[in-house]
Amino acid sequence: TGIITGIAVLGLSLVLLGPSHLRLGLAALLLPTRAAAAVNPYEVNIQPGDTTIARGSDQLVTATLRGFESSDVSIFTRKGPDQTFQRITMLLAESGDFEALLLGVDDPTEYFVEAAGVRSETFSIDVADLPYVDQLDLTYYFPRYTGLEPRTREDGGDIAALPGTLVEVRIHSTMVTSGGQFLIDGETAQDLSLEEDGTFLARLTVREEGFYSIQLARENGDLVPASPEYRIALLTDQEPSVHFSKPGRDVAASPIEEVYLEVSANDDYGIGDVRIVYSVNGEKEDTVPLFQGSGAPLPEVSTGHTLFLEEWELEPGDLIAYYALVRDNRTISGTQAVASDMFFLNVRPLERAYRQGEESGGQQQGGGGGQTPETALSELQRQIISATFNLIRQRDSYDPEEFSENVVSVSLSQGRLKEQVGTLLERMQNRGLTRTDPGFRDVSSILPKAVEAMTNAQEDLDTEELREAIPDEQIALRYVQQAEETYERYVTQQQQQPGGGGGSQAAAEDLADLFELELDKLKNQYETVQRGAQRQADNELDELLEKLKELSQRQEQQAERQRRRAQVSPQGAPSGGGTAQRELAEQTEEAARELLRLARENNDQQLEETARQLQQAAEAMRQSASQDGSTSTTEAQTALRRLEETRRQLEEARSDRARRDAQTAINQVEKLQEQQRDVQRQVRELPTSGAERSRAIEQLRERKDQMTDAVSELERELDRSAASSSADNPEAARALQDGANHIRESKLKEKLQYSRGTIEQWDPQSAVTLELTIEADLQALRDELERAAGAASQRERNPLEEALEEARDLVRGMEAMERRLSEQGQQGQQGQQGQQGTRQLGDRSGAIGGGGPDGWADYDGRYSEAGAPTRGNPRPLNPEEIRQLQREFGQRGNQVRALREQLREVGRPAQELRAVLDAMEQFQREGIYADPSQVAQLQQEILDQLKRLEFGLRREVEGSAERTTTLSGSDEVPDGYRELVEEYYRALARGRPGGN
Repeated sequence: TGIITGIAVLGLSLVLLGPSHLRLGLAALLLPTRAAAAVNPYEVNIQPGDTTIARGSDQLVTATLRGFESSDVSIFTRKGPDQTFQRITMLLAESGDFEALLLGVDDPTEYFVEAAGVRSETFSIDVADLPYVDQLDLTYYFPRYTGLEPRTREDGGDIAALPGTLVEVRIHSTMVTSGGQFLIDGETAQDLSLEEDGTFLARLTVREEGFYSIQLARENGDLVPASPEYRIALLTDQEPSVHFSKPGRDVAASPIEEVYLEVSANDDYGIGDVRIVYSVNGEKEDTVPLFQGSGAPLPEVSTGHTLFLEEWELEPGDLIAYYALVRDNRTISGTQAVASDMFFLNVRPLERAYRQGEESGGQQQGGGGGQTPETALSELQRQIISATFNLIRQRDSYDPEEFSENVVSVSLSQGRLKEQVGTLLERMQNRGLTRTDPGFRDVSSILPKAVEAMTNAQEDLDTEELREAIPDEQIALRYVQQAEETYERYVTQQQQQPGGGGGSQAAAEDLADLFELELDKLKNQYETVQRGAQRQADNELDELLEKLKELSQRQEQQAERQRRRAQVSPQGAPSGGGTAQRELAEQTEEAARELLRLARENNDQQLEETARQLQQAAEAMRQSASQDGSTSTTEAQTALRRLEETRRQLEEARSDRARRDAQTAINQVEKLQEQQRDVQRQVRELPTSGAERSRAIEQLRERKDQMTDAVSELERELDRSAASSSADNPEAARALQDGANHIRESKLKEKLQYSRGTIEQWDPQSAVTLELTIEADLQALRDELERAAGAASQRERNPLEEALEEARDLVRGMEAMERRLSEQGQQGQQGQQGQQGTRQLGDRSGAIGGGGPDGWADYDGRYSEAGAPTRGNPRPLNPEEIRQLQREFGQRGNQVRALREQLREVGRPAQELRAVLDAMEQFQREGIYADPSQVAQLQQEILDQLKRLEFGLRREVEGSAERTTTLSGSDEVPDGYRELVEEYYRALARGRPGGN
């Protein structure tokens, strides 16, 4: 064969290279056989080649194709020269090589590999009577905070566990042996202990990733390798998340109002502690504990707290800034708290707070639309505070350079706003308004205090002292709000005076025009920045969606590989594929972190839930990588399903952009219509001559320029929205494009610019006629956008799914109340003295300005003020606890009524809710709180009823009782959990007449 190969190589050399290479070709004839084979461009390389293994152990064979490709690669084996070779198909590994696992090799074996007619050399596997691991059983003892029972996995191998998990490795040997060692990363970690049943035991507390292997002793006492290296992989205990489900936005409140706040928190292994932190007018922060996890972990918690504003003697213009802190159950006293977004309660006069609440009731978060031009200053200052706060709570997610750049941006924003407030104050003084009327003097006396506070805040920002900047930023916000309140109150008073107020009325209108001009500029700048940030977020979400599509395709391929391996490898045999699956898990986790960042930057709770689902997909991938056979296949399929669900949710979110963009455009047109009506009024009332006429014309021209810029930006935004929505929502995209076309075809921008000259050159009536034409064009544009919003809202929603979600919220809230009512009495017997007033509840640790890691409060997660009553030996409820419970039960009752109406609309009777409402009404009577055990019992009955309702709704929505037993939409639960849930609901049914 070698001579023939040499002749072939020589002929090829002569043809291709010519006579000058004749000596090279002749030299090939003299090469030994294997050397001649080495120049063959087509070959199959084999690992491990010739080897000796323990009798009965498995052997992995890897084949690498050189110089050619083939999808059909086979290994041929035989146990003796008198037997025929048996063919086994090899599987493609993620590395591009092909693999086959030879199971239980008891006799000497010959083998070779063949692909596309190219055959490897024949190698031999010798066997010796060496001790080897026949089976590994892994028992996981999870950290106590998880609440999980120990779990044993027979025929195990790789370890995937949370940090702190104790793993017992039970080793079954193929033969009797005197002992052995447990190795981690190739180093001896411990000697194996011999158990009574003849197995060996090693214990490992999972702290970091690595590898482990086993060595067993031969008859002469020498240690020999007895297992492959198995991977130790760390699972990630995700940070908890927390947000305000009520009100979930900035709100206005009167000084005597009761404001109910509801905090929702979730964690993969249980919530440890939830608190609210608030500050009044930038003073030192107070902390109010709301929930402490004890007993069985609760992964989801919804808990409420009422702020009684009348106790604080607040005035219009004051503000309360608040946020929530949560820790999970890992180590309550040693972990850093996770914070929600910061929100603001703006104290307004009673009639204005009510009116603003009515107008903004549909908004989902503060700081957004619905603000009038008069509140543009305070709105911008709130955004600066939120940006500073977010930099504090997300500092670990930035590298030092990126963090400094962001701080500089916030500082520049504070500086610009300070300059704009100073410009507004200067223009007021230049017009002499502060000398002619006491109302103007009040406004001008407040604004310098705001400028001073902004200056102090900017100095702290420039030195990156963010926690010190927050109080000054809040003080600046307070003064800005007071100035806005003073301005609006004064203008309203002048307008209500009999006869229009004469000169005072004219001065008030002059001040209003000045405010609107200056603040419209600020508002437009702010909205432009917001739109730019939204576009960037949309682009990043699109990139993530494309990445998820790629990850889904790769995971689908990986799941198919796992399935094929499971068919040829029994349970417990290493099936390969772990490296590729772990790489996919890392990339999926990176995508989840990016999605979580986007969710928190945009205060998007739904997006945050989607990010958590993506993290669960990554964990399923890690579980798949650490397991074998059918278990690995199941985890791979679970990861694929969660990836696909995440992708679907993001695609739905993208399809909702058309509706969001249409509504945003409608809001912009509404603002333009208001400005246009104001322009018409000013044109009609234009002075006939003098300096007042010149000044009024100049103001109108400025207003026209602002409106032209706004229409131009709106046109560009509609073009962008139509293009980005064309694939997901083509009908809405066409309607949005029609809106942009209307702006161009109606010459709206040109009319606005042309009308600047007509104001001065035409008579008032003729100028008003053109203004009416502009108003009609704006109304036609709004009609087009209303049509786009309607087309974008056609996606059907399942009302039962919405009812199920509402029922789940109720159950979470009632579970948190049950936990508070059943806390151990020894946690707070000192609390029986009572807590007089909400403001005295806090521990005044200063969650932003106080101690703890990175400035967060280092609270220990235990109630320092008061505990809660126990069932076995209840203590009396103090007045503050009774007051809070009454308000929260009232809110839960409102939720039950809303849920009942939802169910009635879909024709589903919910008689059980009548009994729930009757029970909740009892909590509004103070007499019931005299017996804490009766409170706990009645609350438990309500919770049981709501759980039955949730269970029934889930069965209807999902259509399968089997799937609903998890109560979380997931089929992957700890061993025994499904049976426990089923038994729990059977017990509930037995405890009530008529079952469930």
